[in-house]
Amino acid sequence: MSFLGWPTEEVLPSRRVQQKRRRVVSDLLDRFGREFPEITYELLWESPTVNAQAWRLGSARFVRVYGGLVRHPAITKYGLALMLAHETGHHLGGLPRDPAMPWMTWQGQADYWAASVAMPRVWGPRASGATVRAAREILKLHRMLESQIEDDEPDLSPDCRYSILRSGALGQDMPSCALEAFALISHDSRLSEE
Repeated sequence: MSFLGWPTEEVLPSRRVQQKRRRVVSDLLDRFGREFPEITYELLWESPTVNAQAWRLGSARFVRVYGGLVRHPAITKYGLALMLAHETGHHLGGLPRDPAMPWMTWQGQADYWAASVAMPRVWGPRASGATVRAAREILKLHRMLESQIEDDEPDLSPDCRYSILRSGALGQDMPSCALEAFALISHDSRLSEE
């Protein structure tokens, strides 16, 4: 477990698999960097953390992916691309914003934007199929790791996040599970401010 309570990889893959994964993620980081030049993309290869994150330093915007996620056997290049798209969505996904971190697009909207905007920019005509495949990988990963995550109750279930990603990929409206979840957390955040 990492210092933030994020899960970490348990076993390193073979050297050959690691080299291949590093090439794949380097290619993806280059592609995302060309499509979204306002974001700085970085890889922390040595970290065993199974995660990615969006963060800011002043007005500079960053997306970081950790080696444990890149090397995880449940994730392919499609899953990695969707993770990068989601983290990019925290910066560029628009409203609604996260009630706890107002600089950042809310989780569900970041998912929807990733599937409907970012993935088509990166994958072109193959985006819909790549995104649905990636959404299945991410759902599987969430289910594998949910017992290891030391976080309070997430505002979106893995199944709802899958529905959001699938809806975005297929050009459908945001699913009701996401709208209901956002209404709950935005109401809760207003109550805690009073």
